[in-house]
Amino acid sequence: LPPGPVAARGLTGFRISNVVFGALAQAAPDRVPACEIGGDTGVSIGGYERVVRDGKTQMRGFVFLEFLYGSWGGRPDQDGIDGVASAVVNFSNNPAEVLEAELPLRIERYDYLPDTGGAGKHRGGLSLVRDFRLLAEEATLQIRADRTRYLPYGLHGGQAGAPSRSILNPDSEARELPPKPTLTIQHGDLFRHIAAGAGGWGNPFE
Repeated sequence: LPPGPVAARGLTGFRISNVVFGALAQAAPDRVPACEIGGDTGVSIGGYERVVRDGKTQMRGFVFLEFLYGSWGGRPDQDGIDGVASAVVNFSNNPAEVLEAELPLRIERYDYLPDTGGAGKHRGGLSLVRDFRLLAEEATLQIRADRTRYLPYGLHGGQAGAPSRSILNPDSEARELPPKPTLTIQHGDLFRHIAAGAGGWGNPFE
């Protein structure tokens, strides 16, 4: 009932799986990894672009939707895996070349960030960072992110992973965005999303 939240149900599913694995870790401490990043990030960009067809300029609508994932938590015998889908879903990110060929967007960075996985005997997986440059005149950007305040937990002395961040125009007038905004962006704007880092497993000094 209002005003109860009803959107982003997928994030609730991720969080439930994190709770279940955390409980299993207490029963089987040498078999369960630390917390994965705990929720993918949905990036939606939609609007209109000018195209020339048969010598005439027309407006063509476009919609981009991508779910960015990140990494798994440190494991009892190995570091966490970088750049992989959650243990409870199966999908992959869109290749930058395909995206740029079909949409008025340019991917200017797609990378891992050092030292963002939680420290541990086996570190958590690293944060994924992706930069989107808008080439159309204007568009609506909507983000469905999480893990900005409550971080992916470490286990058995391992530390939590780094928080996720969403930044508009990070190299000029940087604007930090909340985890679930909807806003209008303009030609040339750059949106950067940094996924959370995963938790570490075990005492870092080991």
